[in-house]
Amino acid sequence: MFSTDERIPREKLVEMLKTEKKLFGIDFSDIDIHSFDLSEKIFIGCRFSRSIFTNTVLDRSKIRMCFFDFAHFSNCSFVHLDMQFSCFSGVHINDSTFENSDLLHNNFNGLLSGNTIFNDSDLYNSRFIMATLKDTSFENCNVQKTMFIQTIRERVSFKYSNTREAIFGKGENPE
Repeated sequence: MFSTDERIPREKLVEMLKTEKKLFGIDFSDIDIHSFDLSEKIFIGCRFSRSIFTNTVLDRSKIRMCFFDFAHFSNCSFVHLDMQFSCFSGVHINDSTFENSDLLHNNFNGLLSGNTIFNDSDLYNSRFIMATLKDTSFENCNVQKTMFIQTIRERVSFKYSNTREAIFGKGENPE
């Protein structure tokens, strides 16, 4: 999936992010992505491990089988994102929105989330195991088969979401 060639120079990676519409199997790990508009791009099988996203827009983008493990997101927009089978394990997300998105079969295990909005999104069969969710909103979301196990939740709203179809750890509930 990821290129076996020698590491692509950072300048070339940044240029690819700015100019290419479709990106397949590229390793963007450990780079800073600051004030980029990546709207309507397609990422398939890419890696963004430990990368830092600040003031970045990924609205209406399509993401498949990508890895964002241990990345940091601050002031980012993922409105109308179409993302499936991707990994956000150990990610920090602050002051960001995933509103009106399709986030199917994704891994948010170990997520540290603050002031983040998932409202009006489809989170079918995603996982938030051992996530810390503070000031995070899942209002009017499809959370069918979504796992919220061993989570720490402070000021989290599931208003109008189908929480009876979600999976919470023993003794945990959405309220």
